[in-house]
Amino acid sequence: MVTPLGITTSFYKKKALTLSISALLCLSVNAAVFAAHPNITPQTLHAITVLPDSEKHRIGDRIIQVEDQIKHLLPQLTLAEKVSLVHAAGKFHIPAIERLGIHEMWMSDGPHGVRYEIDRNSWAPAGWTNDYSTYLPPLTAVAASWDKNMASLHGNVLGAEARHRSKDLILGPGVNLARLPLYGRNFEYMGEDPFLAAALVVPTIKAIQANDVGATVKHYALNTQELNRTGVNAKPDERTLREVYLPAFEAAVKQANVHAIMGAYNEFRGTNANQSEHLVKDILKGEWGYQGVLLTDWNVDINTYDAAMNGLDIEMGTDVASFDDYFMAKPLLEMIKAGKVPESVLDDKVARILRVQLSIGMMDKQRLSGQRNTQAHRNDARTIATNGVVLLKNDDQVLPLKAAKLKNVLVLGPNADKRHGFGGGSSEVKALYEISPLDGLKAKLGDKVKVTLMRPASSKFMPIPNDYLTTRHWTGTPSWQINYFNDSAMTNLASESWIADPQFDAKGHTQSIEIKANIKPMESGNHSFSIQADGQVALYINDQPLINTSTAQSAKMLIQSMSLVAGETYAVSLRYQGNKQATLGWETPNSLYNSEQEYLAAAKKADAVIYFGGLSHADDRESIDRPDMILPGQQDEVISKLLQANANTIVMMIGGSAVEMPWANKTKALLWGWYGGMEAGHAYADILFGDANPSGKMPITLPKKLTDTAPIALNDYHAKESLYSEGVFMGYRWFEQQKIAPLFPFGHGLSYSQFNYSDIKLSNNSIKGNDTLTVTVNITNTSKVDGAEVAQLYLHDIKASVPRPLKELKGFEKVWLKAGETKTAQFNLTKRDLSFWDVNTNDWLAEPGEFEVMIGSSVADIRVKKRFSYQR
Repeated sequence: MVTPLGITTSFYKKKALTLSISALLCLSVNAAVFAAHPNITPQTLHAITVLPDSEKHRIGDRIIQVEDQIKHLLPQLTLAEKVSLVHAAGKFHIPAIERLGIHEMWMSDGPHGVRYEIDRNSWAPAGWTNDYSTYLPPLTAVAASWDKNMASLHGNVLGAEARHRSKDLILGPGVNLARLPLYGRNFEYMGEDPFLAAALVVPTIKAIQANDVGATVKHYALNTQELNRTGVNAKPDERTLREVYLPAFEAAVKQANVHAIMGAYNEFRGTNANQSEHLVKDILKGEWGYQGVLLTDWNVDINTYDAAMNGLDIEMGTDVASFDDYFMAKPLLEMIKAGKVPESVLDDKVARILRVQLSIGMMDKQRLSGQRNTQAHRNDARTIATNGVVLLKNDDQVLPLKAAKLKNVLVLGPNADKRHGFGGGSSEVKALYEISPLDGLKAKLGDKVKVTLMRPASSKFMPIPNDYLTTRHWTGTPSWQINYFNDSAMTNLASESWIADPQFDAKGHTQSIEIKANIKPMESGNHSFSIQADGQVALYINDQPLINTSTAQSAKMLIQSMSLVAGETYAVSLRYQGNKQATLGWETPNSLYNSEQEYLAAAKKADAVIYFGGLSHADDRESIDRPDMILPGQQDEVISKLLQANANTIVMMIGGSAVEMPWANKTKALLWGWYGGMEAGHAYADILFGDANPSGKMPITLPKKLTDTAPIALNDYHAKESLYSEGVFMGYRWFEQQKIAPLFPFGHGLSYSQFNYSDIKLSNNSIKGNDTLTVTVNITNTSKVDGAEVAQLYLHDIKASVPRPLKELKGFEKVWLKAGETKTAQFNLTKRDLSFWDVNTNDWLAEPGEFEVMIGSSVADIRVKKRFSYQR
């Protein structure tokens, strides 16, 4: 058995061993040490020796005591006390056993910031005034940096702030892959490639856990859609599972010694992932030797026997009246008493929980206290955001802008002044502040440059903007509730959901729906409600009818005015019956929008035009997938017209998932900024004006259209089951296999510098067995601007017995170069890198033959290549 830092329990059993880890840490790491103490791995010693001297002894002494303390505590627990530890005692904690000094173990959401405090026993905010946290860029931005240092910065801030908020487990990072552009939670994760996600999750976890907080990698496994997320049955073949969807979790366990893993909502081959014998018992706790805890997400479909016997350790958030009614509460206690579940099964779960608590110092007076909302953390948030920005196009060197040459800057787009922290779902963060793109530009340019914000109106009928909404989806996002009824009288409710805007498309299926929300006018006066609909509609304000049609209308515009008072809240309900569409809009005393004539005239006169478009958490959010890849709010129309008016219009996309950009070939300057955290505006301004040189690369493929993606092309996106029909050809591998040109390829990203690749060398032209192949390549900054390049190594098995991708990412290195400087990037390839999962032997297999190493600036921009052979 292996402890969280890799030391086997046999180490603790050797009573004759008198040399403590604290003493051992003072020794050199050499062959003699390992010969004397073979159970201490080099990885374990290195993990501790890199700590500051003041921490080495503290952590070392703690580790050596963990297993002995478990053996001391476990027999003292009663059966009821043990059962109490394996399920929640509140929304975000499991209980204490005070008589034994076992404290409540507290968890918090927050893959990119510690969530505001939730009430102890409900989802209501606790009402604290001191629960602000640093809002970090989400993990897509970390993935876009292709930089392990950025991953460490992210993890350190998250861990330190969680500890300062007295949290024991932070529920992140997330490593589910971006298989589908529509997936609502892509923004939380680390892109589409298993190697990239695995490489970045390890430093993230290590940095979190260095703060005496347990990281919780999620969601294990195959949580790749929100459509029926609690019921969809994921059914990939074994090779696809192993090569694509498990490597990041495997690295978290084997390389980072992660303390906790959160299971997925979805089913896996017919049963919930949390109680899957294959995923949990066979792989996670069997093959990988995982010694931490597996806990559920909230409201997961499990049952007592399978969950208990197949390795679930902690049940959180089941929707029942009492915590005692959880599947792993009274029902488990009764099964154990009846002999249906051995008590030894429970003992293993409790031992794991105690191991985590002891490893993070919950019973240690020397436990770290953490820091929160420090200037250093804000600086780190800005650094991560800056490093994650991807420059997609820069024709005619439109960027960087020169502030000295500007007098009038026009800023447009829905994300110009939007703040994103308080939305998206469990990832929402209560930030002290959030610098919008507009804020960042104004701070950068000062009073000498006029910065004008405009909100372009579309030529098409537009729904009521969510600026006026007070109704929030539980994810924190302004939303409209939509109810679906089985009858035209709308008395028999069939289902309910949430949508971003008050518009509905029945797509040819006759339906009866109600869209409702609370709105708050910004100005007093006459408001003209307008409905554009094909079908029968009715509009109610505070339950009083304002518009009502007894018969179906054909593409009619129905208008009725009403005087509203600023600051008052009004309940609005739109009811529709038909098989086409309906949209609710209005005209206010002073519109939020600028007319087409107005914003295009301004664009022609401006010295610089910057459009901040993309998505928001009305689109990217937990629990709901996007309906398509089209930019919301008629942005395509507006951007196209801006580009006609001013060819040098700079377009910056913000969002966590791919969107269609039919105007991209007409842009000269195009960037992708993700969600940039609390310092986003400053980071974006630094990039736009050249105070920072962009170095990000796309961690996802940007398709030209949705139908180019594998799940849609293969008709494998459904609520009932997902077969993962593309197999190992996910993401860029699919595009290359199918010879589909994406809009922008995986790994793509430009710089204000230019780089040359040369002199690729292999340590050997032929390797065998478990040999490691070292690959080096020289990177030269051929420009006059200091910058960084991400050198990416892809591998191709020239002739294999199974279909393999044309390119598989197997290495990357971010190289920082001064103007004119040359550095050597080095990569190490192991037997595992050469291998595929062999379904015949149920193991990794590297076949003899030729392999090609390809190194370049993206998957589609290979600069140098060389071949070698492998022998068994």
